Amino acid sequence: MLRLTELFRVLKAYYSKSEPFSFQIPFTRQQLSSITALRLETVIRTVKKMEKNKMVRIINGKIFY
Repeated sequence: MLRLTELFRVLKAYYSKSEPFSFQIPFTRQQLSSITALRLETVIRTVKKMEKNKMVRIINGKIFY
């Protein structure tokens, strides 16, 4: 979860977004898998876990951080 959380945090800071769930992650889960060197299944499971822990929101298949 740490790799994805850190990636999301850096992207959100780069685009100067500060409100919770105000930043739409501009990558597919497959692209996130490639960027973080994690398996696709791991990315999918981790994003779901992050949603359950209220760290991200998934709306129409898009990830908001």
